[in-house]
Amino acid sequence: MFASSRPTSGVRRAIAGAVAAIFAAVVLAPTPAMANMDPEPPVITGAPYVGSTLTVSWDPMAYKGCAQASGPDTRIYWTRDGELAADHTTWPHYLLGEEDRGKTIAAHLVANHPCEGMEVASEESAPISASNRPNGFTSRGAFELLARRTDGALVMYPRVFNSWEPARTVGAGWNIFPTVLSPGDFDGDGSNDVLGRDSAGGLYLYSGDGSGGWNGPRKVGTGWNIFTSLVAPGDFNSDGTNDILARDSGGLLYLYPGDGEGGWLPRSVVGQGWNALNAIVTPGDFDGDTNVDVLARDASGYLRLYSGNGTGGWNGMTIVGQGWNGMSKIGSAGDINADGSLDVFAVDGSGQLRAYYGNGNAGWAGAEVVGWGWGGFTDLF
Repeated sequence: MFASSRPTSGVRRAIAGAVAAIFAAVVLAPTPAMANMDPEPPVITGAPYVGSTLTVSWDPMAYKGCAQASGPDTRIYWTRDGELAADHTTWPHYLLGEEDRGKTIAAHLVANHPCEGMEVASEESAPISASNRPNGFTSRGAFELLARRTDGALVMYPRVFNSWEPARTVGAGWNIFPTVLSPGDFDGDGSNDVLGRDSAGGLYLYSGDGSGGWNGPRKVGTGWNIFTSLVAPGDFNSDGTNDILARDSGGLLYLYPGDGEGGWLPRSVVGQGWNALNAIVTPGDFDGDTNVDVLARDASGYLRLYSGNGTGGWNGMTIVGQGWNGMSKIGSAGDINADGSLDVFAVDGSGQLRAYYGNGNAGWAGAEVVGWGWGGFTDLF
């Protein structure tokens, strides 16, 4: 989850007539209300990418009616890049769509008309990125795992409101790919996709259809067999499109920015010495600063957090766990327990699937076993 980080005008006084004119375009005229003092601005929470839902919260008791005896009277309208978002007239929730990509969203609270016109604005969201992996594959914005069996079948395990839904097979023949991963929405159609790399180094895009199926494949690269690891961090450089990180045998880490249409922008080197790490995990924003991050396990079993700076680089490294060398697989696919923070999953030596719940601030809020018999899969992502 995030608290928006780009300040707007904050609390501002407005002429009552101007507030009424703006607000009339969104909702019916409210019962008169007033505030005794400038209240705290409303706060937006939610992940800043297509398919996620933003939620605005505020203290309604900061407002009283004109006669001081009336109850709270507040209304909300949303703006996109500072302009009225007339296609989002409901509140307190805002479902982000493709029309929001690259733009910032703010919530405006209007109250105490006609006593004394007041409008209070939240901070703007971070620029909205393309749909990220945590949104899943069925357009519900929920945690969903893909698992590849040894026979090449691709199986989806949806999990909503802390309960598993029935597994379903969503592909066959996927054992032709040594590497499979999901970059989120890579081609700009609003649905999350899958990439597969074959043994010859060809990279293929399977475009998601938004209901757990695929279109394609389409070849989007060659020569990718020089890399020992491919991971999908989401929008690593904050340009609104999803990217790929690739490590070569010498330990150099490259950023391949996506162009939002299934292709690439010029690559750059974003790290070295990454061959000292035997697992690289991309949880999204793990430390709560709105930038996507990377987790990596070293040979001693320490789990390291590499905090992204939002522009294709790093803000530093911290140790966030130990003893992770007992896990055969480590990954991240979103918010497992639906608490608003992104989590990590792991498969231990006995095949138990373990959930490690992030606290939204580079730490942990507990762990538990959420499945058994997961050791037989060749991939989980």
